[in-house]
Amino acid sequence: MTSCLRERLAVGSCAVLGLAISTGYPIGMIVAAAMPYASLTPATKRSGFRAALAYYLAALWPMIAGLERYLGRSGASLAPFAIWIVGSIALSISWALAATADRVQYLWRAPLALAATVLPPLGIIGLASPLSGAGYLFPGTGWLGLATVALLPAILLAAEALGIRQRLVVSCCTIAFCTGLAIVPRLLGSGDRVPPRGWVAVDTYFGDVSEPLRDFTAAQFIEETAAKTPARVLIFPEAVVPRWSKATEAFWKESLDRCRNHGQILVFGAGLPRPGPAELSDLQRYDFGAALSALKSMNAQPVPLPVLGLPGPEPTDNALLLVGADSGTFYQRVPVPIGMWKPFSRDSVPLRINAPGVLNVDHQRAAILICYEQMLMFPVLASMLQHPTVLIGISNTFWVTGTSIPRYQANAVRGWAKLFRLPYLLAVNS
Repeated sequence: MTSCLRERLAVGSCAVLGLAISTGYPIGMIVAAAMPYASLTPATKRSGFRAALAYYLAALWPMIAGLERYLGRSGASLAPFAIWIVGSIALSISWALAATADRVQYLWRAPLALAATVLPPLGIIGLASPLSGAGYLFPGTGWLGLATVALLPAILLAAEALGIRQRLVVSCCTIAFCTGLAIVPRLLGSGDRVPPRGWVAVDTYFGDVSEPLRDFTAAQFIEETAAKTPARVLIFPEAVVPRWSKATEAFWKESLDRCRNHGQILVFGAGLPRPGPAELSDLQRYDFGAALSALKSMNAQPVPLPVLGLPGPEPTDNALLLVGADSGTFYQRVPVPIGMWKPFSRDSVPLRINAPGVLNVDHQRAAILICYEQMLMFPVLASMLQHPTVLIGISNTFWVTGTSIPRYQANAVRGWAKLFRLPYLLAVNS
């Protein structure tokens, strides 16, 4: 086979694998595990880069529509395309550097290239990882299954440097091991585990809760659901309370007291304002008296709220809160780059790579994945190192409605739960 034909096959194969994982279906995540083998087969750095770029461009194309909605009309029209292309190029570089004609070196080059796309700093945008399907390939095998998916392409590539007999022996042993690792856990029962008794995740359909009055509607829904549901732990989606402050807590006092008396815990996503030097001036610009008068006059139909000026953007943490019979705060570790994490911007959501990945909830160690983190590798792995007993995912998907991203997020969370044999709960606002 000529090198030109081999490169074309590698590029075409990687594009197909990228399209497969972009669907968000488990089968697509499974076949994407072959990406390292396909991209490094041509053995030249140029071919490795082109093949990897074809994979990431195909895998990440759904983000274009999502970014167009997320960044809004105020953003540059070409910004989503620029982010898509630049992100794909950045993730492809490690595969170009790993390519070599010495097949034996793939034993360390291929895993190293994979690690570079998983760990920070590149791991902050490390979407569509070939490791995403590990839980569906080898359920219940934990770190062993993850290591197998990571090392399998390297072993097969290195085996090509051996003679025919040795290559056959290595291939047969590898296939036998992987087959056993896939079948035995299934025979022993590795299906989805049942969540803790009394735990319930609630999906909502509020759309953009930050829009006027929707936060009040969301708060009413949460309070009413908590009042009529006997569940001990109620989990609601990301940012259903756009701004949690002392005033918000006072508004919720009656519901929180009821939850404490009944031993009920509410878990929900919220924005936590961080004090800044401009906070007081912003408050002074807002006419609270006029706003309250307008609210009191709202009998049957809405009226415009007269204000002297709306508060400007404030620094905010995207977090998960525990209120009621228990209390706690979990901060999102990796907010959406550009959309939420905006370095040097006043209203940026902080990046907290080293923040805890587990929160104690009702005597359980809960690994928390907030929205964007569900599509990355290292927040998951960091949480698993802390020995969780349950996995909780919360997200806001209204801005990616009509794309495969919500399906990918849901199946990714389920896949990690299957891999590490954890019960999981997923609460989504759409």
